[in-house]
Amino acid sequence: MNSEKSVFKGLKWLFSFFVGIMGIAAAGLVVIVIVFNIPAVAQELSVINVSELPFGAYTYEIVASPVFILTLMANILLYGLLFYFVRSFFKNLEMDQIFVNTNVLTAKKITVVLLLLSVVSCLPDVYASMQGLAVDGAALDLTYIVGASIVWALAKILEKANAIAEENELTI
Repeated sequence: MNSEKSVFKGLKWLFSFFVGIMGIAAAGLVVIVIVFNIPAVAQELSVINVSELPFGAYTYEIVASPVFILTLMANILLYGLLFYFVRSFFKNLEMDQIFVNTNVLTAKKITVVLLLLSVVSCLPDVYASMQGLAVDGAALDLTYIVGASIVWALAKILEKANAIAEENELTI
């Protein structure tokens, strides 16, 4: 049991690290927006070979677009939330808090985040394709929907298990 707690603690710290990385990514995105909107910097960047940029000559317009930036920021924030909620699961497992309502609520929150990610994760590609660029993205990611369905089913199972555990505590 002690080795399991060590694994749970390690995973909790791993997902804490991922939450921190998402915070750094959000800050980096803000810096990129600021840098791309400074005229002197934009002139310096114009000497870069256009063929090396991800979207060619349209890279500056797409990256400077508020819609594109908002879709990227939404992705970063949703991934950060997902990592935070998964971290909460491992924290509860580490503390032997298994049959508690917090885990059910956390699983339901993860379901919502995964459903949102099924659409939001595709929005940057959809925006780029709306600008006339060829991208290999889809408008909906079914992997997140399947994951959300599984987590929702596990939340329902955990909800029933909590009710049974509570009933067992009251039984003499």
